[in-house]
Amino acid sequence: MAASKSHPKSQQVAEQVQEELNGTPYKLTSLEPLSGGLANFLFRGRLTNPLPDSSHDVAIKHGESFIAGMPESDWVIPTTRCQVEEECLKAVQSMPMPEAPCVTRTPKIYYYNSDTNTQVQEYLPDAISLKDYALKHFSAARDVSRKPACLDIGKSLGIWLRSFHHWANQSEQSGLRGALKLNANLQELRHMTNYQTLVSDVDTCPEILSDAKEVFEKVEKMAAEEHGSGKLEVIHGDFWTGNTLLADRPLEDDKRPNIFIVDWEMCQLNVHPLDLGQMMAELYELFLFKGIEEGKWIIEGFVSGYGNIDDKFAYRIAIQLGTHLIVWGSRAQGWGTEEQVAEVMAKGKEIIVKAWHEDRTWFEAGDLACLFSGRS
Repeated sequence: MAASKSHPKSQQVAEQVQEELNGTPYKLTSLEPLSGGLANFLFRGRLTNPLPDSSHDVAIKHGESFIAGMPESDWVIPTTRCQVEEECLKAVQSMPMPEAPCVTRTPKIYYYNSDTNTQVQEYLPDAISLKDYALKHFSAARDVSRKPACLDIGKSLGIWLRSFHHWANQSEQSGLRGALKLNANLQELRHMTNYQTLVSDVDTCPEILSDAKEVFEKVEKMAAEEHGSGKLEVIHGDFWTGNTLLADRPLEDDKRPNIFIVDWEMCQLNVHPLDLGQMMAELYELFLFKGIEEGKWIIEGFVSGYGNIDDKFAYRIAIQLGTHLIVWGSRAQGWGTEEQVAEVMAKGKEIIVKAWHEDRTWFEAGDLACLFSGRS
């Protein structure tokens, strides 16, 4: 989620970063904070000397053992996540670029200091997150002329994610999978913040969730057992609209935007449906909170682009989607009224329960029918 507060140490960190880079090819003339991101400090830096491609701007990330975007939190998160991101960004540059309506890729990494947890990455000018893009350029006023472009954006994300999942789990990427063992604790953190929180939210909102407590407990147990199954695979780990960037300009009929996938520090060994469920939940929230139908169109394209899933996989996606709606959708600041939050939590509960009981008929009649379309 986007950082909502400035950390008391932000200025100190900025000064340290600028001093560190003075002795490198990435010496800066200026450094300004960027919005977005939660765990790290994020800046836009202006270089004294341009890069070989003549660009002067870079993105700079700096990690600490505390959460930069939650100054009131006492959570401790290991800085090994920064090393994992560097390993991922280097490795993924060798991934073949899949054919898709939108060019989809990751930023280059230019510099990493493991002693300070500072990174210098490619800066993507005029880019904003897909979440912010949707809120700025789309509205509740239905405009079907945008549907083809939205389907293509979703399809491109799905094609890219399927390609990444396949590529990362080939034998040639054993080094990457080995590096991801450093993020075993973030795998545990994800389980806690998703499925353990799902169960504890029953006591927080019993009027909405109490009748699903037994199912939620079974879901939490299932997710915990997945970690010990020996069948875990590489996932992005934080695949959502906030980590998907595109140019901040209106969609054009004859041109599709480039897409950039960022923020790799949560990359981990887990189960593939988590990446799909998180992205789909965030897109669905655009519709549930703001009436933005483009969110559903992008979901449709996303599932189509990912392709070739069976019912078991689809139900697991739905469980993650519903969990995300309850755990994160209910806590998104400024998204909706109390009544809307309650409705989103109720919708998340219904999705989880229907997926747990494998009620395909219910899904086929609703907004998430695309999970089962084309399969008998």
